[in-house]
Amino acid sequence: MFSLEEIITEIEKKTKFSRNQLYQKIKKKHEELSGLVSMEGAGHLVARDIGINLLTTKKRALKIKDIVSGMKHIKLKARVIQTSEIREFDRKGGKKGRVCNLILTDGTGEIRLPLWDKQVGMIEENKIKVDDVVEIKNVFAKDSVFGGVELGLPRLSRIEKIGDDESIPHRVVVSGTGFKRVQIKDLKEGNYEIRGNLVQVFNINPLFQTCPECRAKVDKTENGFVCSKHGKVEPQNNMIISGIVDDGTASIRSVFFRDQAKTVTGLDPSVLSNMSQEEAINLIKENALGNEFIIRGRIQKNKIFDTLEVVVNRVENLDIEKESNKIINEINALSE
Repeated sequence: MFSLEEIITEIEKKTKFSRNQLYQKIKKKHEELSGLVSMEGAGHLVARDIGINLLTTKKRALKIKDIVSGMKHIKLKARVIQTSEIREFDRKGGKKGRVCNLILTDGTGEIRLPLWDKQVGMIEENKIKVDDVVEIKNVFAKDSVFGGVELGLPRLSRIEKIGDDESIPHRVVVSGTGFKRVQIKDLKEGNYEIRGNLVQVFNINPLFQTCPECRAKVDKTENGFVCSKHGKVEPQNNMIISGIVDDGTASIRSVFFRDQAKTVTGLDPSVLSNMSQEEAINLIKENALGNEFIIRGRIQKNKIFDTLEVVVNRVENLDIEKESNKIINEINALSE
């Protein structure tokens, strides 16, 4: 990744802004995002805002915390901390497609990488598995339907297992890495971890439909469901839960997509598909209200209500033994 000095130099070459003006713009952007990205990441955003794409000039290694939607030619070294089940779906024309998601970390954050069709073979053949360190080249970043940003692996991209020098945390360490545990009253925009109870579920439709091929949302028409890219499709049902999480110090609106919604409710979307919205919400409330969770996600400003909310990218049921050990370790660290 370019250093801050290199970013300013590159922008200065292509604009009439002075170095000081550019530094102030980058500093302001960094402050607006409340530390969500580094100064270098803010520099890339400023460049993009004024029409300069620094990432087309050369491939460079990035940290996950600095990745923003629209970046291209990304080079990344990370550890695989989770793989989803391989899912098959019908493509337009009757052909079968397959998809599997990897969750990666480099110690600064976590990010999703979908593998499609032949790429899934790397998981099936055990070439890449949980806890492996991989190097990824020539990928791009885009907005995810789960919320936040995910990586895309085009045809000329590469992902391969490399040696593990232990510089990247393992999963048992990752839970707090990049997601500092804070009380809800102290939250600000950025990536954080909270522990709290789900105390309210909003009465919104918990199901939404996506294209089985590209997983984008589909539109319902008189002739069925239509994807803007793949035409008429047989959609997949997905779950979204919106509610309030409270930890005793304050509360925050929380949005759980897909796998996170399934974890919170213990339900599969297929269970809800033949229910009315009221019946579905009542079942979700019965299963989820009052339960305590560990939640990690992106804290952002809801533009409609002008309040903070968390878009959840990982949720776990509270593990009392794990939480107790964490407290003991913290106490031991303070006494040393």
